[in-house]
Amino acid sequence: MTDNMATARRWREQWGYIGRGGVVVLFAGEVQSWVNELRNPERWQPGCVAVDEYGKSWTTVAGTESTGALMWLPNEPIPD
Repeated sequence: MTDNMATARRWREQWGYIGRGGVVVLFAGEVQSWVNELRNPERWQPGCVAVDEYGKSWTTVAGTESTGALMWLPNEPIPD
């Protein structure tokens, strides 16, 4: 389990978000927020990582800190 996944799981346990779905968003290894679904990359700077309850993760890419990211890119291979 990666550090981001472990951090997200601990945060969910601490704040009662187990079983609520959504994603925990981290930046530089620190939890920034929880959101009910993965959306709006432009509201996050590049390099943020979102982790769902199943351990799947996405990273914001491209863009700038001031204008936000261009997209969420999955960190795992996309199945054929």
